[in-house]
Amino acid sequence: MTNAIKRKMTFRPIWLAMAVTFLATGAAAVEADGKWHHEFTEDGVAVSMMTEEGRSLPAFRGVAVVDGGMFEVLGMLDDAKKATDWMANCMENKVLKQVNEFDRIIYNRTDAPWPVSDRDVVIFVGVTADLDKREVNIKFSQITNAGPGPIDGVVRMPRLKGFYKLQYVDEKHTRVTYQIDADSGGSLPDWLIARATRALPVQTLNGMRKQLKKTLGNYDDFVKRYDPTRGGKIPEQFAKGATAAPGIAPAQAQP
Repeated sequence: MTNAIKRKMTFRPIWLAMAVTFLATGAAAVEADGKWHHEFTEDGVAVSMMTEEGRSLPAFRGVAVVDGGMFEVLGMLDDAKKATDWMANCMENKVLKQVNEFDRIIYNRTDAPWPVSDRDVVIFVGVTADLDKREVNIKFSQITNAGPGPIDGVVRMPRLKGFYKLQYVDEKHTRVTYQIDADSGGSLPDWLIARATRALPVQTLNGMRKQLKKTLGNYDDFVKRYDPTRGGKIPEQFAKGATAAPGIAPAQAQP
């Protein structure tokens, strides 16, 4: 293992001091990059919005501190089949292809109330880690060259991309940023889609909080395998940068 990778595996004391700041600001802190505008804060989840010229639907982002170590949260997210237990309106989430240790292709179906049709999508999920920054990024984007074809009565989403960013706060807390940029397709009016998408960050992050409480200790083996403070290590390939989905250019595979 190179010295550069070893440095990525070593937690530095400064992060313990920064943890106090993270906990003090908590979910009220939203990344400001000039494009995002804070919309509201609900249940400790700060929600912001970004609009782009030529696009009718905005992207939404939620930020919250959850009870769970960074690798415990990653273990929960890695357990794809359990997403139906906590992801908002998720009725199916299954791995179609395990590309490597973390990256995969997933089929996801969202339950919609009658008379609205269910939505589905095939996505590539890629994981990268930067342990110098104490963060892990789980990026996802819809793809069209894998998975089942269109299903009668279900609308295939023309756009879905986003990410979960996990940032170390302390051993028992993680700052999670969840960003979603979606077009559900079909004939629903944009204002209705935007209102539903606006609620997703709060529903998703609160769902994660409840799931973490319910599954406490279930991912101990995962944590021991990958958490450097527990003797584990992240494989070097995930510390080198983003991975692209098979047959897809990196710019398409990432949000």
